[in-house]
Amino acid sequence: MAKKNLSSSQRIKCPLCNYEFIPEAFHHEKTNFDAIESKGELTNFQNEKHQVVVKPYSSIKGSWVTYCPECGFIIKFAAEVGKKEILEDTSLIKKWGAFKEFGKTYKYSFVPQEKPYMDYLDYFIKKVDDINNKIKNALDEIDFANWGTPYREWKNNKNFDTFKFLIKFYSNLEDYCNAQVEDYKNKDMVEKILELKLPEDLERLIQSIRALRNVIVHETHELIDEEQSTIETSYNKFMFYLVMKHLKPLDLDKIEIEPEYEFIEIEKINHEIQSFLQLYLGIILGIKDFTNSFLTPLLKDLGISIDT
Repeated sequence: MAKKNLSSSQRIKCPLCNYEFIPEAFHHEKTNFDAIESKGELTNFQNEKHQVVVKPYSSIKGSWVTYCPECGFIIKFAAEVGKKEILEDTSLIKKWGAFKEFGKTYKYSFVPQEKPYMDYLDYFIKKVDDINNKIKNALDEIDFANWGTPYREWKNNKNFDTFKFLIKFYSNLEDYCNAQVEDYKNKDMVEKILELKLPEDLERLIQSIRALRNVIVHETHELIDEEQSTIETSYNKFMFYLVMKHLKPLDLDKIEIEPEYEFIEIEKINHEIQSFLQLYLGIILGIKDFTNSFLTPLLKDLGISIDT
């Protein structure tokens, strides 16, 4: 059955008090409604009896239940509707609860019905899904797998040392610069980094990575702890920069709730954004202490209030 295209602007009109409202929720009631048979007058003829018995064309099994917030009136809609169909295989009479009419065997074939109106849950899920899709589309442009896979290898595979990670990280930086800088073939890496117009502290880190990479490639050099720390910090901060660059234009701090759904708390939507970013970025970036060192500062800079 095709899903009904529900509109967030649709309201229920209470049949008792005429109040129009968006339902807070629908509850599924599994009550079975027995189809009342239509019975004609009993006829007696030569000691034989005959009575016309006809079942309704449709039957109802279960209902969607909500209530009017103004007067409390209970409102029900069909949740599963059965239509009369001819049963060709009469051996299934008992299994299908079949019945006979006019010399033919019938059964009710039930089809589930969608909720007739959007409720709080429908709207909330739609709202969150729309936001998360925008976030995902923005972040997918970064190709995090290309950045994050070498980092995770460095942290989890003893055969993938700091030197290998540095070379891969620097190669990714070069590719990024070439994609962002005009006439990149006629510029050296120092100029390209400057043209990115990175935050001052990040620019210094990336320039130090450039210098360190050149030393290692052209000379015999054993990386010390401080240099390894600089490499990791550069990766973390550059990932933070990329994420901010792609998410800031989405204005996630200015999400609007439509007037008819004013009972939805923006904090709950923010919580779902937080959970989505935790799931999307936490694993793929592999950053240590991701929540405290990356996610919390990110949400703060995006202007998203978070749980404390």
